[in-house]
Amino acid sequence: MSAHSEAGVVVARLAEVAEGFPLAVTLPDGTPVCLVRDGDAVHAVEDRCPHRDFPLSGGDVVAPCVLECPWHGARFDARTGACLAGPATDAIGTWSVVIADGAVYLGARRAPVEPAA
Repeated sequence: MSAHSEAGVVVARLAEVAEGFPLAVTLPDGTPVCLVRDGDAVHAVEDRCPHRDFPLSGGDVVAPCVLECPWHGARFDARTGACLAGPATDAIGTWSVVIADGAVYLGARRAPVEPAA
């Protein structure tokens, strides 16, 4: 699924993004993205753990907006991409998300944000 509009590119229907279960989608350019639902909001992050380059979409949402890598347990804030727990140390990129007419649109990619020290 990939239709374009002023809101961005459609990557899923909101009904397809189950709360508590990451969803893998692919952008038209082949970029893998992981969607995480938080109530009526959806967050989009890179679908790769910077520790060993494994897909995060195979992991779990272990707390609201906290995505855990299934291989080594690194944790990321799905809202900001910040690394919350190792073994990974780098943040992951995120995308702006708009929900409209039951569709999930991804907008501009945002750079990884590290948590404040």
